[in-house]
Amino acid sequence: MVLVGAPLILAMLFFLFLPISDRRTVRMRLGVLCALLALLSVSVISTDVAPMQLAGIVTAR
Repeated sequence: MVLVGAPLILAMLFFLFLPISDRRTVRMRLGVLCALLALLSVSVISTDVAPMQLAGIVTAR
């Protein structure tokens, strides 16, 4: 997760700090940020959760 999340966060920060010059730049920035945010949320959601052991009961998702 860290290997996928770190480059996505860096890419979002790169597009966040681009200078705004016209309307097309704003639309491009918003589109790229939304796409990267969606990709990051999918990668976070799809990570496997390790089995948890609590008081002798083992559960797995």
